[in-house]
Amino acid sequence: MCKPAGCCRFITALLLCCAPLVQCAPAAPARGAIVQKSTEPLISSPAQFHAALQDWVETAASPVVFRLSPALQRKWEELVESGCWGEYARKCSVRYLESGQVTLTLDYRDYVRLKHARRDAAARAALSAEHKQVLKLAEKYTAACTRPGMAPFEKVVALHDFLVNHARYDATGGGDIADVLVRGRGSCEAYSAAMCLMLEIAGVPARVVVGEAGCAHAWNLVKLGHEWYHVDVTWDDPIVAGGSQQELSHAYCGVSDAEISQTHSWNRSAYPRSGAIPSFYFHQNGRSYASFDSFWEAAMQACRAGQPRFEAYLKNYGNSQTFQKNLKRASQKSPGPSRIIWSGPRGASGPVIINFETQPSR
Repeated sequence: MCKPAGCCRFITALLLCCAPLVQCAPAAPARGAIVQKSTEPLISSPAQFHAALQDWVETAASPVVFRLSPALQRKWEELVESGCWGEYARKCSVRYLESGQVTLTLDYRDYVRLKHARRDAAARAALSAEHKQVLKLAEKYTAACTRPGMAPFEKVVALHDFLVNHARYDATGGGDIADVLVRGRGSCEAYSAAMCLMLEIAGVPARVVVGEAGCAHAWNLVKLGHEWYHVDVTWDDPIVAGGSQQELSHAYCGVSDAEISQTHSWNRSAYPRSGAIPSFYFHQNGRSYASFDSFWEAAMQACRAGQPRFEAYLKNYGNSQTFQKNLKRASQKSPGPSRIIWSGPRGASGPVIINFETQPSR
């Protein structure tokens, strides 16, 4: 299920494009001059910096100016880099003065600006014509996919499925929400940004995660109750059959840190811990099986009902050789479809997807 190399071009250059300007302290004011007190907020701890960062992002503020306490001035570069700007901005330029004053100029990702525009009428009015169109589409599609009374996870699944069915993954595609919602194809940056914006509209807390998955990659964290879960719409939107067909999958819809870390990596200290329940989607939908026999019985029921595919969580998957042996044993006991194509997890348990062919291949 690994995406092609170079699937996400944007992240490697995201964190900081810093050309720090260190300026000598100004000369003492002349006698009798009026000295004005600094109006920039004073940042005295990393926790205070990260709290301020959240406020800046909420309002899409740029540039932002603040002062560092003497204790923090010695490690200002480390502090600024800890902001993990790739989640919020394509570029963050930094101007640092010897006095401890820091100016950050942020080129925010479009979902940050659009989330702010939903909460601020003046910001909405100032949007470009394309961004206004994108925001209207996001609100229209979210309203069409969700309904009053829906549980938060039902909204997550509905929007996940909409994006998979609406757009096509394109390794060379753009990274803006418009690429997915308007033009119908985009990179993982576009998928994750669109998902984050639409979940905001639906009232479900969400974040964009930037990391690696064979290449630079982006996906989402969503908050359900008191727990966070990973959702990777891009990896659930595979291109198969030589690019001629797309299939909807839920293998990465509501998974834990332990599960997604088999294929993805990210700066865990920058994000909340995830996943009290593994493969939340399958547990919520009653598709979690402790044994191969119970899994196979449910799969055959789906096949007899005319479903072309079946996906479920199998606790004792083992490995591909074990699963293949179990398939052979089950097929000998009771004939099933003429051909099965399947994919399984990298670990000993996880989602298994089966595609049925009821007629022999020719």
